[in-house]
Amino acid sequence: MGDARPPFIQFQDIKKRFGKHEVLLGINLEIPYGERFGIIGVSGSGKSTLLNILIGFLSASSGSIYFNLRDILKEKKTIRKTFGFASQDGSFYGELTVMENLKYFGTLHGMSNEDIQKRAKGLLALVGLSNATSTLGKNLSRGMQKRLDIACAMIHDPKVLILDEPTEDLDPMLRKDILLLIKKINERGTTIIITSHILTEIEAICTKIAILHSGKIIETGTPADLKGRYYKNEEIHIETSPGDYDKISKKLSKKYVEEIEVLEHKMLVRTPNVDKMMYDLLSAVKGSDEKIVDITVSKPTLEEVFTALTKGKTI
Repeated sequence: MGDARPPFIQFQDIKKRFGKHEVLLGINLEIPYGERFGIIGVSGSGKSTLLNILIGFLSASSGSIYFNLRDILKEKKTIRKTFGFASQDGSFYGELTVMENLKYFGTLHGMSNEDIQKRAKGLLALVGLSNATSTLGKNLSRGMQKRLDIACAMIHDPKVLILDEPTEDLDPMLRKDILLLIKKINERGTTIIITSHILTEIEAICTKIAILHSGKIIETGTPADLKGRYYKNEEIHIETSPGDYDKISKKLSKKYVEEIEVLEHKMLVRTPNVDKMMYDLLSAVKGSDEKIVDITVSKPTLEEVFTALTKGKTI
């Protein structure tokens, strides 16, 4: 049976305009408890605006946002107590040490010094900064600064953690570390809302995704749902030697071929029936002078779905 609980977070017809410029045209979105929920969209689509309305930094022009059936736009204390936010630009203070930053942000949330100390110990262990408590924020590496940002956003033990481009400007290894940290935080019971322009990361870490385009949410679903909804084809990548792909392609049954593309030393075949197409390909190669060097099957990526839905616009 499905989950009968009301949505954990629910946006109802959220609109936002700056002067005559309308950024959000009526956002309707539900975020269940415990998700790692990704919001993606082209540059300037309103992702950061939406997050800033959710966290209370901006006011909506109209509409409501409910958290556990309470209208949080009318209850600023609920936002401060329940939500944590790590911005793209960073929120820690470089002239303060790691521990001083946590004390400062804890004080902003009305925490006692004793509570801050108790919370900080486990939190620093979680984000991997236990050995850097006396280090100035400005002297931390870029990856450790991202971890400090997340720690500052979590000092008050929020139920929801909002992350705007958390892996921006990090190298691939550091991005992987931050994504693992986000997953670990989520597995401890915190609902995550995340934006990123790196769609491979969103696809890898998010349990559900919403696509924001032209001021509205145009699709939501799991990565698999979105890919299955818009791309029925799978791709077979085959490399042969000496590589006469024209000869191979002429032997393939057109019934199972959606598209054939030659990419340098490989041939790509898009097909709605990968099993039949694979049998066809192997038969075609066997009946020629070609030898298989490599053959792989892949599904469409989230980026392909996104490009199709937004007509190729850059994220």
